[in-house]
Amino acid sequence: MDDIRQTAIDRFRAYLERRQFSAHTVASYTLDLRLFFAEVSVPLAQVSFREVDQFVERQHHYGRAWATINRRLNALKHFFDFCLDQQFVGGNPVKPSHFVRRGRPLPKALSREQVQRLFAQIAHPMDRALFLVILRCGLRVSEVAALKLEQIDWEQQALRIVQGKGRKDRCVYMSPDAVASVQQCLEQHPGERAQGYVFWNRKRVQQPLSVKAIQKKMERYAKAAGITASCHSLRHTFASNLLEHGAEVVAIRDFLGHSQIASSERYAKLSSQRIKQEYMRTMQKILKQGQV
Repeated sequence: MDDIRQTAIDRFRAYLERRQFSAHTVASYTLDLRLFFAEVSVPLAQVSFREVDQFVERQHHYGRAWATINRRLNALKHFFDFCLDQQFVGGNPVKPSHFVRRGRPLPKALSREQVQRLFAQIAHPMDRALFLVILRCGLRVSEVAALKLEQIDWEQQALRIVQGKGRKDRCVYMSPDAVASVQQCLEQHPGERAQGYVFWNRKRVQQPLSVKAIQKKMERYAKAAGITASCHSLRHTFASNLLEHGAEVVAIRDFLGHSQIASSERYAKLSSQRIKQEYMRTMQKILKQGQV
């Protein structure tokens, strides 16, 4: 990679860090840029929409998911906007037509039976508390990985989530079973060696559990339970359960830490689907009793 490209990427990375983008986003954007420029031979200032077209075609050829391609295009768009502002380039080669247009799938929540089958596989107190906190509090996996003891308010039975996605702190409440599970987990806590983290790496106690390690745990438990589940599906289950039992969409937005209510309203669509299924099931029984 030539010096100008590397300088631009380094400055862009520093810019993202100054703007307090998450470490995960900074790392992902940097990797996406390196993947792009590894296959582009023209100088930075000469990159055009044709190079971006070719990049998208190669991503399709490699079998990348449309969400991955769009994320990488988003990284490129942000990067070239930055380069334009820094006068490294004369325009942004990433166009709206480059993005793959697909409908956003509705969140997939777990059924009560699936939740029971999953937790029947989780015997270790820390793992059980870890996934119960996600299920009962609706935390993102990155938030539960970063959770510290000082964020637990035992009196209020609440968690103070610091700088989650969108950099907005919020307070979430713990159900009685989540409180009991966390307390049981902390009976085995390694103390100061865990550097204040609620959930620790059992092999390297001085390190917190990473996001990847938590996701791997979920994969193993879900496979053992014979279901398809992820940490994110537990979060979806939390939101769907709240909605179906009468919680307002505005409240769900605050619990989940969504910056816009449109993100939370997607759960209303999910609930409507289930209402339709219930209607059709009931209507079939009615129709069996006699047609009009």
